[in-house]
Amino acid sequence: MASNSGPVSVTSRIEYRRPLHDRLAAVASALAVAALIELVALTIIDTDPVVTGLVVIATLGLSLLTAALGRVLDLPAISITVDDEMVHFGNEVAIHSFPLSDLLSVKQSTELSSDTSVARSSRADQYRVRGCRYLQLRFASDPDQEWQVATIESDPAAAEVVSRLRAQQPKKRKVFAGKAMGDLAKPAQAEPDYQPTQPQPDRLAPRIANAGSVEAAERLWQAAIRQHEAVLIDYAQYELEPELLLRFPAVTDVSVDTVARFHTALSRAQELRTERFPVNLDRADEYQQAVMAVRKAWADCEKYGRAVGTGLLDVTDQRELTTALSLLENARHSEGAQQADYLDRIHHIVTDLADRGSLHPQQQAIDEIEAGRRRALEAE
Repeated sequence: MASNSGPVSVTSRIEYRRPLHDRLAAVASALAVAALIELVALTIIDTDPVVTGLVVIATLGLSLLTAALGRVLDLPAISITVDDEMVHFGNEVAIHSFPLSDLLSVKQSTELSSDTSVARSSRADQYRVRGCRYLQLRFASDPDQEWQVATIESDPAAAEVVSRLRAQQPKKRKVFAGKAMGDLAKPAQAEPDYQPTQPQPDRLAPRIANAGSVEAAERLWQAAIRQHEAVLIDYAQYELEPELLLRFPAVTDVSVDTVARFHTALSRAQELRTERFPVNLDRADEYQQAVMAVRKAWADCEKYGRAVGTGLLDVTDQRELTTALSLLENARHSEGAQQADYLDRIHHIVTDLADRGSLHPQQQAIDEIEAGRRRALEAE
């Protein structure tokens, strides 16, 4: 009988040194230096060689014993585990658990931690390790509290943990204005405070080529698949949402350099994509790198297209798009025949601009406007 078990839990673990380890290492080094000084000093004062040897050997032995003690003592570790319902993190002193459904945000610090700060009495929400970046997590149970958990960026398990956490973040939802109906909902990308997602710098992303096992490589490949899909979804919004088409036509206009570069990168990634994890790890790595290129190209494409707005069009065409946006806003606050009339006028403007080559809408975007007009009439 088939099992319906959920996803396998993934754990990222990073060890760190206690102050005791550092002190023992310092003592061992000091004793080794002392042995050398003893050897030189006792030789200069012409001490009996046997005595000199015994003293130096004793000091060196003590140095080695101290160093060995430092190695024998277990290193503590910070861990973070994600399963199908929960995220658990902490160290050997305390483990904190939160439902994934309560996760509000997850970010990766841009700077390296300057110290090791592990659940101090004054800051029980810090699990940082000196020289490492850390995750910044917030949960619905206390939105003002930020948990900081160290991770190693090159660890495939850490990459999978981050990927799963980000997948659980609340999705951006469409914002409805007035009496919006159906496809007249205002997309999040049209809101003034919308911030395009910036891809992680390539130097921070672990590569499939460097994965320590086939399982780790497959997790990274799956993450690349999800990133690829996310870009396709984001781009489709600009192709199919009427308001985004009217506000930011340069995001999808293939005559614009940034859009052309994005399509070139996208075609390459599409060519390398496979339905299943490829046996050839070089191909999997090549696909992962192609997806990284797509994400960067898309970020540049969206950033430039939003910045330029309708500025690449003639003044007359810009005025027509402004009129269409006003009509769309009016349609959101109306219904029935009046709403249908607004949408019909928008449809006419868009098709006219497309016929003149000023606008390059997908047919589905035009169909959506027409479908909205029909629904408005049917709702009467």
